[in-house]
Order: sequence, then C-alpha cells, then structure tokens
Amino acid sequence: MAKSSEALEALQQKIGYAFTRPEWLIQALTHSAENGGNNQRLEFLGDAVLGAVVSKKLYEDHPDWDEGDLSVARTALVCKDHLALVARALEIGSVLIIRKDVARSGPVHAMPAVLADALEALVGAVFVDGGYEAAFQMVCRVVIQYQRDRTMEEGGSPSEAIPPSKDAKTRLQEWLHAKSLPLPIYTLIRTEGPPNDCTFYAECRITHRSLTAHGEGRSRKAAEQFAASEVLAQLQRESP
Repeated sequence: MAKSSEALEALQQKIGYAFTRPEWLIQALTHSAENGGNNQRLEFLGDAVLGAVVSKKLYEDHPDWDEGDLSVARTALVCKDHLALVARALEIGSVLIIRKDVARSGPVHAMPAVLADALEALVGAVFVDGGYEAAFQMVCRVVIQYQRDRTMEEGGSPSEAIPPSKDAKTRLQEWLHAKSLPLPIYTLIRTEGPPNDCTFYAECRITHRSLTAHGEGRSRKAAEQFAASEVLAQLQRESP
C-alpha cells in the first residue's frame, strides 16, 4: 500500500535527512509487500552501521569509560526494545508497508520487533543514499538523542544519558584489585546546610600513591562516588 508523500516528508523531517532517491526510503519501510518485497537486506546493513556509529559516538563522548562501560552502553542503545521506542516516537508504524495477512495479526505499534527492524532498515537506507556521515548524523539525532531526552525528563544529565555499567566506587575497587593494590579509604569531611537540604563532602584516598580526591553531593554516597571517579580518572591517566 502506497504511503502519502506528506507522511514520508514528515518522517524525513523527523530524522533530519531528505532522501536523494526516495525509493530507498520506501524500501526501508517495506516490512512485507504483497509482491514479496521486504526491508531485510537494508535491516542487515543498518544493524552494522548503527553499531559502528553508536560505538564511535560513545568512544568520543566518554573517554573515561572502559571497554565494559562502552559495551553496556552500546547494547542499551542498539537493543530492540530501545529501537522500538524510537520507532514509535518517529511514528514509523503509520508509514510502514505491511502485507494484509501480517497486519491481521495485530496493530503495528504492538510489534516492537517489526518497528525495531524498520528503524535499522531506515539507518541502512540513509547510509546507502547519503553515505556514512549522513547515517552518523541521523543516528545521533534520532537514536542517541532520544535516550538523552528521556534521561533529562527523568531528572538526569544529558552527559550521562547512558550511565556506565558499574558505579565509580565499584570500578575503582576492581581497578585496584586487578593490580593487587589496597582498597581506597573514604572519609566524610563535613556536611553543610540544614538536615533536609544538606550537602556532603567526602574524600577518597589511595594510600600507596598518596593520592586523594574530594567530591560533594546530596548524600554521602553521592559524594563518595564523585570522589572515587576523580581518583579513578587520575589513576588511569598515570597508569602506564
């Protein structure tokens, strides 16, 4: 079933990319056509491009994350559940081309795998039509920015849109343990403000390096986490 040019134009505006060859857009949106066509080849390509773009973006934006942190964050961004949410926000279901017998199994918005596959195919189509840079910008604008917007709505910081897999204290402990070094010592330095609006100041000290860092937060735990992240960053910079 053909889709209106207005609906296709609206989708292109949402992803921030206008196709030079609109047939690639139509192909990406073809889950299952009556003539047997589908978007599986573009989905295959888009999956690879999506992984590469997300990996590069995370690597550039988070120089303090190790391989494990980067892997967990990438998985969160490219998993089917997240992609389905993004596809719903883009209203891809309203322009998806799908066979009547498949459509009878339920509404498209209730088919997360179908929506996720279509979004991957759309990434592949942008890559084929406009090249890597166009695909990079589209993924950043759509897939990554969606997660950042959700994080901000929940009161978080956009710079921490996808948090590391483990907190700073755990990562510092594991880093020291791997090198057979003693564990850090945490000390609450002081608190400021009334009990219901208090700021905590904590110190993290590494005795074998005479290394200390300070952190502050709305709780003792938050202050210690900040101090631990500062110490870990220093250790990683100094480590050969």
